[in-house]
Amino acid sequence: MKELIACIAAVGLAACSQPSQISDSAPSPEVAGFVAGPGTYAVGDDTTVYVKTQLDEDGTYVDMDDTEPVDGGTWRVDGATMCFDPEGDAADRQERCWINGPQQADGSFMSTRDDGSQAYRVTPISE
Repeated sequence: MKELIACIAAVGLAACSQPSQISDSAPSPEVAGFVAGPGTYAVGDDTTVYVKTQLDEDGTYVDMDDTEPVDGGTWRVDGATMCFDPEGDAADRQERCWINGPQQADGSFMSTRDDGSQAYRVTPISE
């Protein structure tokens, strides 16, 4: 579970076993759309939510399994990319950056790792 959480923060997503089908490269910044800000987001695919991520205004985030915190760290926006740095210094705990696609009518958007290796559907959750 901790490996799954470490791979999903962005909304901070790392080396998961269930990424969506993606192309060989990340979207270019010109194609990127939605810049997520403070709030709570469901991260997953079209049928499954893997984790809920809460982005706080102070630059921290908390990953939640249902309603209980299971991981966290810091987040930042750098131009067209969003970067997540989970707490800890292990090899699987390094900062990872994502480029968000345009927001869809339902508020969701695709977030693709900046190296193009993973993508997830991210949906804002009304609080």
